[in-house]
Amino acid sequence: MATPKSPPRYEQILSWVFEKRHTAGSLQVSWDREDLDTGAEVLGLKRVKNLGDIPYTYRFRKDMPASINGTAPAGMEWIIRGAGDGKYRFDAIPTQIQIVPNPSLSVTKIPDATPEIITAAALNDEQALLAKVRYNRLIDIFLGVASYSLQSHLRTKVAEIGQVEVDEIYAAVDRYGRQFILPVQAKGGSDRLGITQVEQDMAACDVRWPNMICRNISVQFAGDLIALFDLTVQDDRVVIRREAHYKLVPSNEITVADLQSYGLAAGPEDA
Repeated sequence: MATPKSPPRYEQILSWVFEKRHTAGSLQVSWDREDLDTGAEVLGLKRVKNLGDIPYTYRFRKDMPASINGTAPAGMEWIIRGAGDGKYRFDAIPTQIQIVPNPSLSVTKIPDATPEIITAAALNDEQALLAKVRYNRLIDIFLGVASYSLQSHLRTKVAEIGQVEVDEIYAAVDRYGRQFILPVQAKGGSDRLGITQVEQDMAACDVRWPNMICRNISVQFAGDLIALFDLTVQDDRVVIRREAHYKLVPSNEITVADLQSYGLAAGPEDA
């Protein structure tokens, strides 16, 4: 009979921290990064050099271990939030709805303006996705604004959260003169969008650009399409305010029928 396989090292360490810090009935569990080191030592596991990769994995890449989520009250799940430098907190929140492209949504074809050398030289999905969004002005098209890439890979600190990383920041203005700050997150591979990402992006923008309107944008590849989401947090859940799908094509692949259908989709405010 085969010996049952042990859970992954990260999972064992995080589960130990939760069990050590959690008290029955509590909906918040505070802990420090050093707890991860202690857990590895107590469990006799190899030390993790980059301790921050453990909470990152279960915030953005993987589901929370079943041993932790199984303790959440009905209709709730545990997430990890930053709580300052080297500090974290397990919070029980309403069960989240996964943000994935809606396969029944219509697709808008856009003439592909991506320089071929950029497509060839991009090192990973995230870089390629952000480049395509930038060169094809998909933020402008999606939101109806004039937007400008302000900074890539912003790293900043928010007092009550800790370090925050944003893939790209855009500044924008609309026809009424309203000014926007747009944190853009590109999700590819195993990365997934969660409430902590949206919350921390909005908090960073509120600190750095308090007089600008923050609109949180997520971009994802969906096969040969690019899906854009305008997201916010409502009642402790990430919700979609707007979603659109674009397909980058040579201009000769956009037919008269396509153009006519886009005319029907436009409203009076778009005239």
